[in-house]
Amino acid sequence: MMDKRTIVIMVVCLLILVGGNYVANWIFPPIPKRPTPATPTHAVSNVVTTVAAATATATNEPTVSSPAPSTTPAERPPEQIVALSNDYLRVEFTSWGGGIRKVELLRHKANGHGHVVLNADAPAPALGLTGLPGADTNAVFTLEPSSPTTMVMRAGQVTKTVSLGKDYLLDARIEGVNASSASVVVGTVGPTFAKEPPLYLNVDWQDGPKWNNRDLNVVTKRAGKGQNREPIHARWVAVKSQYFAMVLTGATNATAVTYAPVVLPPLADWKAKEPPHGVTALAQWPTSVGGVLTFQLYAGPKEYDRLAALGERQQEVMDFGSWMDAYSGLFGLALFKGMAWCHKLAPNYGVAIILVTILLKIIFWPIQAKSIQAMKDMQKFQPQMQKIREKFKDDPQRMNQEMMKLYKEHKINPFSGCLPMLVQLPVLFGFYKVLSNAIELRGVPFLWIKDLSQPDTVATIAGFAINPLPVVMTLTMIWQQKLTPSTGDAQQQKMMMFMPLIMLFFFYSTASGLVLYWTAQQFLSIGQQWWSMRQTTPPAPAPAPKAKK
Repeated sequence: MMDKRTIVIMVVCLLILVGGNYVANWIFPPIPKRPTPATPTHAVSNVVTTVAAATATATNEPTVSSPAPSTTPAERPPEQIVALSNDYLRVEFTSWGGGIRKVELLRHKANGHGHVVLNADAPAPALGLTGLPGADTNAVFTLEPSSPTTMVMRAGQVTKTVSLGKDYLLDARIEGVNASSASVVVGTVGPTFAKEPPLYLNVDWQDGPKWNNRDLNVVTKRAGKGQNREPIHARWVAVKSQYFAMVLTGATNATAVTYAPVVLPPLADWKAKEPPHGVTALAQWPTSVGGVLTFQLYAGPKEYDRLAALGERQQEVMDFGSWMDAYSGLFGLALFKGMAWCHKLAPNYGVAIILVTILLKIIFWPIQAKSIQAMKDMQKFQPQMQKIREKFKDDPQRMNQEMMKLYKEHKINPFSGCLPMLVQLPVLFGFYKVLSNAIELRGVPFLWIKDLSQPDTVATIAGFAINPLPVVMTLTMIWQQKLTPSTGDAQQQKMMMFMPLIMLFFFYSTASGLVLYWTAQQFLSIGQQWWSMRQTTPPAPAPAPKAKK
């Protein structure tokens, strides 16, 4: 019969397999259903408009479109939209609120539907002001392009000048603010593809040495409790999705941040019953002499080198180390750098992941070799251990004492087999963070995999996705277990067979790049296991005969 410990472990494994979805919903609860979009507070103006899309042009000349008049807000003239562009961005400016209506990323395709668009269908334009009657997000600004890449917007005494840089950067200067501080809209982000998890929609800021993060679930809860305004001391505030971000950096530190959930129109490939939700944020900055505010806005992909070059630790939005910060953050950045270096040697990121895995195996080879040798040593003593189990099966305490005595006498570490897994867990978590946030993998194919940032789905049967790579990974884990020296009784060996199933559950819907890493790691471990097991090991010494009385 099974002992109590084995039964408990098997029950826990079964609960993980069966109740995983319930646990996930408890940790990351779904967004509460709302019958209608909530009306934003005074901090985020509710601008509801139906606007005809401006036609993109191939040149950098400003393009102007005059959409149909809107009935809300009341008594406002028709919205005027002027678009400026460079080689990376097409930015639409709006007269309603005098800010950025949306940003089209010309070098990043959406999932089969044009380019990725940031700040689309936002409740207020980015760089809009709140709390300033006559110049806030409800005001009507005039739009005057002063050059192919510079826009001037005026309302009352306030003048906003926004210039496009060479890539994803925009420089903004706001003059004539008749107040000691002003709240500026950072932007709005929503899912860029249908299956993007809500936990990737975030508001971030760097408060001194501390990086702060509020995902969509937290934003929704705090907004419902009226706790969505926080005092901060941060040079920049960002809203971000899984692969893209809008980062607003001020000349001085912001003193407060306000955030709220928003309901957005469905995406082209949206199949869920509930509409997509997003996050919008604004931050309060003190004005300088003359009522001037100066900003730099980054609107683009979450590329580590570009963000790091901004100079205020904006690369923290990559979120390489929010889990097990002391370990996964360190490993995450190192793995990202290693993967980028390997990509210089290989033309494909799938090959780069395999090369990084080989390098990691070389680094951890001595640790795993020592673990394999320890398991082989324990296997030599299995007959003696089995005799102890049989002799003291009715006295567990005495059996454990005799086992520890045997371990101590022959210098056996019964936990050495766990060492490789413990060492690799931070690496696994680090790789998870890297591959979950690295835009470099977005849309990159490898073998039959269409996108390394998504599961390797090859077909769908009755709504169930068929992902072959996690199945291959599971089979390699079972194969490795067959090669591993037996160090426990038959019941414990059967119990360990649940581990591949647990890993299959957790890996089945993750990015195929991560599954590729773990699968390659398993194949390399099988090779090391096979090589190590072929090395001859001296037999265990026979137990010393008891002295005759």
